[in-house]
Amino acid sequence: MKRAIYPGSFDPFHEGHLNILLKASKLFDEVIIVITKNIAKNSNPDLKSRVDKIKLMTKDIKNVKIEINENQLTAEFAKNRDVQYVVRGIRDAQTLEYEIELNDGNKSLFKDLETVLFLSDNENRKISSSLLKEIEKYKNKEN
Repeated sequence: MKRAIYPGSFDPFHEGHLNILLKASKLFDEVIIVITKNIAKNSNPDLKSRVDKIKLMTKDIKNVKIEINENQLTAEFAKNRDVQYVVRGIRDAQTLEYEIELNDGNKSLFKDLETVLFLSDNENRKISSSLLKEIEKYKNKEN
């Protein structure tokens, strides 16, 4: 069985993430969405609310599971679950550079972990989770 993890802070999980997940779900027998704490981001600490939203958005994808990772590096998380693929999405050259760095870091910890990159569809390339959060904060201040 080919299994992959799809890690991210997913704050919020949006159509771009779903687009990548749908592509990965066609390639792998099982895709585990791994909601992680990202110490470099000021994220909403309520991981449970993210799980609930992702469950709702992915309810029709049969080979998807959701797990929370609060304190492990991605490579360690994958190794502990005997998963050898990590799914990532790229929107542009800048995110490709970042993904190459992540791949190199993961490989230094777990040499058998392979990164599979999916290109975001054109309509999903424009907006990042960080920008969506900023827009949401601005909207909330108006109300």
